[in-house]
Amino acid sequence: MGFIKFTKGTSLSDKDRKALQKLLGAEKKKLQSALKDVDASISMLGGAKKAKKKKKKK
Repeated sequence: MGFIKFTKGTSLSDKDRKALQKLLGAEKKKLQSALKDVDASISMLGGAKKAKKKKKKK
């Protein structure tokens, strides 16, 4: 996805605003889906392999 840079005083037409909202909504759904996959992978790795805690030396 590309980034759109807006400058101060820039306004969008209603048509453009709706199209941008639709595009950003679709991107948000994709990212949330990917995040769920990542969270599932992390939880699987965390459950399968427990990290050993190191004791702090005084």
